[in-house]
Amino acid sequence: MSASTERKNRQATIEAGTNKKLEAQRKRDEKKAKENRTVAICVAVVAVIVIAAILLNVIPAIKNAKELKRYTDGVAVTVGERSYSPAEVGYLYFNEYSNYITNNYYYAMIFGLDTSKGPVGLGSQPYSAFQVEGKEFGTWRDYFLDAVYTRVAQVQGLLKYAAANGIELTQEEKDTVETNVSGYKTYASQYGYANVDQFLSQNIATGLTLDMIRSLELDNSLAAKAYTAFTDSLSFSDEELKEEYASFNGEYDSFDYAVYTVAAESGEDGEINDRARLEADAEADAIIMSYRNGDDVEDLYERLNGYIEEMLGGSASRSEGVTGSYLSGDYSEWLRDASRQPGDITKITGDTGSTVVLFLGRETAEYPTVNVRHILIKAEGGEDGVWSDEALAAAKARAEEILAEYEAGEKTEERFAELAKQYSEDDGSKEDGGLYENVYKGQMVAEFNDWCFADRQAGDTGIVYGTNGGYAGYHVMYYAGQGENYSDKLANDSLLARAVEEFLDANSPAAVPGAEEALVDPVAEAPATAEETPAAAQ
Repeated sequence: MSASTERKNRQATIEAGTNKKLEAQRKRDEKKAKENRTVAICVAVVAVIVIAAILLNVIPAIKNAKELKRYTDGVAVTVGERSYSPAEVGYLYFNEYSNYITNNYYYAMIFGLDTSKGPVGLGSQPYSAFQVEGKEFGTWRDYFLDAVYTRVAQVQGLLKYAAANGIELTQEEKDTVETNVSGYKTYASQYGYANVDQFLSQNIATGLTLDMIRSLELDNSLAAKAYTAFTDSLSFSDEELKEEYASFNGEYDSFDYAVYTVAAESGEDGEINDRARLEADAEADAIIMSYRNGDDVEDLYERLNGYIEEMLGGSASRSEGVTGSYLSGDYSEWLRDASRQPGDITKITGDTGSTVVLFLGRETAEYPTVNVRHILIKAEGGEDGVWSDEALAAAKARAEEILAEYEAGEKTEERFAELAKQYSEDDGSKEDGGLYENVYKGQMVAEFNDWCFADRQAGDTGIVYGTNGGYAGYHVMYYAGQGENYSDKLANDSLLARAVEEFLDANSPAAVPGAEEALVDPVAEAPATAEETPAAAQ
C-alpha cells in the first residue's frame, strides 16, 4: 500500500470514541512509537498544500519578527558530511509540527497540545503524549526537535542507499517538487510581501529561502523513493507471517465475554478484612458451580446469569467485539490464551472482591480485508452536530442521482472512480477515485463497515448512511474486491517496520546538533519596529 493510502486510511478512522478506547489507542501508540518514528520518512514528504492551512493560521499568531526569530534561529545540525543551517532546521521543525497536526490532530487535543499559536510557545508546553524508547521529552519543543534530528539522519541514510543502488528522481518527480515549492510564491503574493524569500524568512524561519526549501524537498523525495525501493525488496514467508501474527497475542483479535464481580463488603471502619474477601470468593465459586451444573441451558450467557439473577438480583456485564488491545483488567491474559474455548469460565480474586469471567468467543484477524470505492455526499448544516431531516433527505437524493448516473452508463470500476473524482466530498479519497484499500473490520463507520463485510461480489453497488460526529451524509458504494488477509497485513507491516528500523539504525549517520540558542518560548520584548513586523500581522 502506498504511503498516501496509509495516511488516508488512518485519517478515515478518526472518530469520537469512549475514554476506554482512547486510552487503549494511546497504549498502542506508545508501544509502536519508536517504529512509527523510524519509518516516518515514507509519509512525511511535505507538499506545500498540506501545510498551507497550518501556515496561514500561524501567520496571524506571530506578533512580530523578534518573536518568530526566537523560536527559529540558532539551531544547526550536522549529519555525516551534511550540515543543516539554522534556517533549514527551522523549516524542518515547522514541517514536523505541521505533519503532526495534520495526521494526529484529534489525539493532539487529547494530549493537551495547544495548537492556537502554531510552533510558538512549544518550549513551555509539557510533553504529555507517549515517550519514545530511550528518549525523554520534557516539552513539545523537545519532541519536535528530536523529530527533526531523526528525520535528517534517516534522509541521509536513505540518500546513501539511493546512490549505491542508482536510484534517482525522474524529471516528472522533480517537476512535482518544483510545483509544490513554487506554491509559496502564491502565499507570499497573497500576503503582500515583496518576494517569497521575505515571506519565508518572516513567517517560517529567519534566513529561509526558496532555494533551501527546494533542496530539502528534493532530498526528501529521493529519500522517500529510496525507502520504497528498499521496502519493495523485502518479502516474508508464510511461516514468518504466521509466527509474527502469533506473537501479537490477540492484540488485533475480537473478543466476546461476560464479567460479574462479587464485591467484598467493607466493615464499619471502611476496611475490607480477610473474612469479607473469603465470603466474596465463596459467592464467586457458587456462581461458577451453578453455571457448570446448568448445562441444559444452551445460551452460555443466560446460563451464567441464572444464579446471579435469582440469588443476587443482578446480571453479568456482557462485552462483544472488544479488540484485544482494548482489553483491560486482570483477566486480559486469560482471555487472550490461544487455548481458550467458548464456555470456559474462571475466577479472578482481588483485594476488593472476586470476579467471574466467562469466555464467549473470539474472532481472529485471519480474514480478507476489502477494497472499496465510495462517493460521499454530505448533508448541509450540522454545525451544532445536528442535521435536519430535509438536509439528510437532500443528501440521500443526490447520492441516488449519482448512483443512477453510474448505472445508466458503463458499469466499470474505472467509471465509478471518475464519478468519485467529480462528485465525492471526501477529500481523503477523492483524488484516488474514492478508493480505500485493505479496509479491516471496524475501521470505518458502522454502516460503511457492515456494507463492506456483507456477502459481496466485485462490482456490487449501494448507498449507505454514515456519520462520525464531523459529518452526516450518504456513501455511494462500489465493492472492488478482497484485499490482503488482515493478519498477514498486520504481520507484514510489523516485520517491515522492524527491518526498516534495523536498516536505518545501521545506515543513518548520527545527527549532531549545534548550538541551541533559540527555539525557545518567546519572551516579552520591546515593541517591534515597522521593519520587524511581518506584513500579515500589520
